Amino acid sequence: MNVQERRGKPILDDQEVQLIEESIMESYQECRSVTLTVFNPFDDEEIRGVVASIDRPNRRIKLVRGEEDYSWIKIEEIAEASL
Repeated sequence: MNVQERRGKPILDDQEVQLIEESIMESYQECRSVTLTVFNPFDDEEIRGVVASIDRPNRRIKLVRGEEDYSWIKIEEIAEASL
């Protein structure tokens, strides 16, 4: 059996962080779909949806994928975002 190794979280530079934040804001303001790559220590997860809410104090977003299908995602866990 092959055991998967845990990976460390990638460190993003300021430009990468800014692009992620801009994509989140654009999705939120324009109700546009965004694709997020969310860090996982074993295998990153790609999620597509619309940002419905931004919880600034807790630094997380509510990403809606369907009528009753949504996730709260911590902003620091997002490794990549594209519209």
